[in-house]
Amino acid sequence: MVGVALSDVTKRYGGVEAVSHVSLQVEDREFFSLLGPSGCGKTTMLRMLAGFISPTAGVISIGGQDVTGLPPEKRDLGIVFQNYAIFPHMNVFDNIAFGLRMRKLARPEMQRRVHEALEQVGLQGYERRYQREMSGGEQQRVALARVLVTQPRILLLDEPLSALDKKLRE
Repeated sequence: MVGVALSDVTKRYGGVEAVSHVSLQVEDREFFSLLGPSGCGKTTMLRMLAGFISPTAGVISIGGQDVTGLPPEKRDLGIVFQNYAIFPHMNVFDNIAFGLRMRKLARPEMQRRVHEALEQVGLQGYERRYQREMSGGEQQRVALARVLVTQPRILLLDEPLSALDKKLRE
């Protein structure tokens, strides 16, 4: 992971200021959490950092590089949203391998990395299951594995552990 900096970042929607003049720095390899009540701008900040929405003002830097105008696919970030976004027509293996296929990774390497990700999230043996056959916590772990398998330089998590029980979260 690389350092992240937001400098005087603001996001307005019409007359509503969803994020107001936020400046922060997250150091390399640091774990950083945004806490606050619903509607305070946490998800909006993550979406700006990921490049899904543009700030109205301010600068977003990753590893010392201004990425404010870069599209999401050029930022090498992984993001897990609250809703998991599991593809219901794909089994667990194919869901996790999706990003690797888009990167045209060789099949043996893809299989190795998918199996490592499954082990990391405790879902060995779930490769052929579909979304409808899994609990919310299992789906959340598939979403997390799908991001981890791509080995992003920064991992953004938007309440990614909310459906997991206490023991599994820890």
